[in-house]
Amino acid sequence: MVPRSWFRALSRIRWLCLAGIVTTEKGVSAVLGLDVSLTCYYEAQEKEKVTQVIWSKKSITGQNLQIAILNTEFGAHVTEEYEGRVKEKSPLSPEDGTIILKNVVQADEGVYQCRVYTFPKGTFETEMVLKVLVPPLPTLNPGPPLVEGVGLTLAASCTAEGNPAPSLTWETEVSGTNTSKTYSHTRSASVTSEFFVVPTRSMHKKLLTCVVSHPVFQQEKRITHVLEVEYLADVNIQGHEHWFVGKSDAVLKCVCDGHPTLRYTWTRVNGSLPKDVRTEGNQLSFTEPIRAEDAGVYICEATNGHTIRRASATVTITVSEPRNVDLMSVSLVSVAIVTALLVLILVIIVILVNRHHKRKTKRLSEKIEELSTLSRQTSRRRLNSNTASTDTRMQLEETMHLRGHHSDSLRDPSISSMLGEEADRRSYSTLTTVREIETQTELLATVPDEDVKEEDEGTQEEPMEEKELELSELGSTGVLSTQPFIKQGMTHFYQENGTLRAKPSTNGIYINGRGHLV
Repeated sequence: MVPRSWFRALSRIRWLCLAGIVTTEKGVSAVLGLDVSLTCYYEAQEKEKVTQVIWSKKSITGQNLQIAILNTEFGAHVTEEYEGRVKEKSPLSPEDGTIILKNVVQADEGVYQCRVYTFPKGTFETEMVLKVLVPPLPTLNPGPPLVEGVGLTLAASCTAEGNPAPSLTWETEVSGTNTSKTYSHTRSASVTSEFFVVPTRSMHKKLLTCVVSHPVFQQEKRITHVLEVEYLADVNIQGHEHWFVGKSDAVLKCVCDGHPTLRYTWTRVNGSLPKDVRTEGNQLSFTEPIRAEDAGVYICEATNGHTIRRASATVTITVSEPRNVDLMSVSLVSVAIVTALLVLILVIIVILVNRHHKRKTKRLSEKIEELSTLSRQTSRRRLNSNTASTDTRMQLEETMHLRGHHSDSLRDPSISSMLGEEADRRSYSTLTTVREIETQTELLATVPDEDVKEEDEGTQEEPMEEKELELSELGSTGVLSTQPFIKQGMTHFYQENGTLRAKPSTNGIYINGRGHLV
């Protein structure tokens, strides 16, 4: 037999299965100072009706603190503590028990309960956690003054407090180290990060940025700090070169780089400064023309409040003004000299190249002339060797024939005149032939003795009497000499009425432009 308690349990399970569902969010985050919605919606079943919704908050002790009552007949009722901060989202919808909590503060953070009363199913409840996000307000605090030469020094510290705890990082071109510390509070946490550097003048005016990250921020927040490094460079004095007596507007300048603003002091070794000087900033100006007693050792002292630097310069004053060298003129003269040297070198190269080409041309001409001479000599030897004997006989016969013909022609006047003209032409031809023979004689002078002997042998067939006669006749004219070469050449001529005439020959040779044959 089944106990009655079992029937009661089964009936309760069935009732729960037939009941509606409460829809809500398990966790909600709200930003400090903004509004947040606390959702509570009941999905009623058929023939089920929501009569009332009650909102409450669990305290630290576990007790529930009522916030608001939402009744379908009497409307919304808000407790005094939350009056003005809570309102119903949908008054005309009994199933929607969502409320809006305005201007959220950190005290609103906690566990909230939504209780739904229905008829005839009874009461249903659900819980949700509200978390209030506190956006951090980061701050950056510079460290002590950064002085070059000092060891590790705090450059800056960055602090941010919020809920949840923010995240801090650094962005910079400067090399350094950082440390972070977190401090927890009741409803928030704060984080502090410190950045340390070893100061150098290269860090001066560099940027150091603190980057803050938090869930509330859509973009990271940045706080930038400009580093200020105190340093002092070496001192140098300028402007004391080429001083002479009577120089005006003389100025000594103390050049030094440093931070913060430097202060300068001028002194002179073994004496005070001249009375006619004025100090302004890093300059020492002479208001009057320079005198010989203004010479000496001048000292410039620079300080930035932490470090001191000194420099000295010896001022020498000459009696006369030194000659200033015009750099532009010197440059132009140098360019002109270099240009002249280049032109001279170019001319020399052109002359050498020209001479070289002339030598090559001359050598080539000599080679061509030598080959031409050798060719003419070879042709002449062959001609003389073949026709020497034949020419001698033919010339004797032609001479006898011409002598007879000449004696007969003298009887006729017309023939005489014609012979006179012919004699003139032959005289001209004869003179031309003599000149050419002289030219050929000079060329034949270079022929070896063996060639000459061959030519002499070729002419031995001519009668000796004829040779002697022609030599005696030609000797009176003084044109040819008694050399063997001339003797051979004279065999081609005969004398008539004091005129040397060419002998007719079967192998005619043109000796001038008139076409006379020799």
